[in-house]
Amino acid sequence: MQSNGFENFVMLHQEEFENVFGLISERRLELRDMAVYVGLISEMNWRTGRVRLTARALARKLNVKDSVCVMSLGRLKKELLVVRVREKRSGDVYFLLNPHFASVGGVKRRGYLQSQFEEAINDL
Repeated sequence: MQSNGFENFVMLHQEEFENVFGLISERRLELRDMAVYVGLISEMNWRTGRVRLTARALARKLNVKDSVCVMSLGRLKKELLVVRVREKRSGDVYFLLNPHFASVGGVKRRGYLQSQFEEAINDL
């Protein structure tokens, strides 16, 4: 689909990134984790906020070993920057990024993504 300039974008919330920088300075996240995070953001569907990408596909995209990508995803999950969701009805699997850091859509969409993210955290 051709973008008209008003679609196909992700909002990054600057003030929340101070928390991410703190996680890096505390060594709870590594710099490579941010490359994985940006890789996820680049694949985020601008309509749904979902990232339908496997760890293996992301590793190939970033030209890193699968294990490096999996370890980074583990740290990002631990710090609640990303969750892996399996829909109960359809069985679909995808990643959701914490909407406080990266989001798509209007107020309703962001609210829905927030509730979906929180539900995924509660299912952990």
